[in-house]
Amino acid sequence: MKNVFIRIATSVITAGLFTGTAHAGFGSWTTDVDADPFSGGNNVTVSYMSSLRSGATLLCDSATKALTVRVIPGFVYDIRMEGFQPEMKFAIDSKKLEIDAVGETGSVGDNLAIAQTVLTGDDAKAFVDAFASAKKQVAVKDGISSKPFIGKATGSTAAGKALLDCLK
Repeated sequence: MKNVFIRIATSVITAGLFTGTAHAGFGSWTTDVDADPFSGGNNVTVSYMSSLRSGATLLCDSATKALTVRVIPGFVYDIRMEGFQPEMKFAIDSKKLEIDAVGETGSVGDNLAIAQTVLTGDDAKAFVDAFASAKKQVAVKDGISSKPFIGKATGSTAAGKALLDCLK
């Protein structure tokens, strides 16, 4: 009986640990800022995980003042995507931004497909200004999947401040 109780307790604790970590970072924007010894600037990484295989990442290097917007729709990269230049569009709180960007395709992690584009100047600032003031959602039409990435605005205010500081 004692042995059965120990096995049940161990199972419950193990399940609790995995359940807690599985939800960490999902459904909200998280921010990491690191000093870059090569550029002399700061690298800001803002991420949103929709699932273990999908999400979005915003990358900024304060030395270049460019913003990379990357969407990971969750399917495997296919070599036939090589060289494809998807048209990417953006909407914050259901309002379309007047930014049309040509992107590129590639893969990350376990060969997951991505679409990404680099925004500079007024386009980068317009995106980050809207992102920092988002109340409901951030949406990106990535040009490679049947539906857009749509993430909640949770965490976008703090993440937006870090991105605004990066672009200054």
